[in-house]
Amino acid sequence: MSDMAIGTVVLVGDYNWRKGPMWPSIAALFFGRRQRFVHLGMRCTIAWYKEQPYLIAMREEPEAKNGG
Repeated sequence: MSDMAIGTVVLVGDYNWRKGPMWPSIAALFFGRRQRFVHLGMRCTIAWYKEQPYLIAMREEPEAKNGG
């Protein structure tokens, strides 16, 4: 998946999560198929429910420790 497509999924997923009613968001959280990836230094978790993405988690990617 290209970076532009991943960014689009993140934006649409955030929009779907925030718009009402709340029951599709809750259903996505509990029953949705998960997709995890890193985008622009952020670790994103998308739940797909009824072919719609819902952004359920977004955190900073921890930096790798180089040991020195």
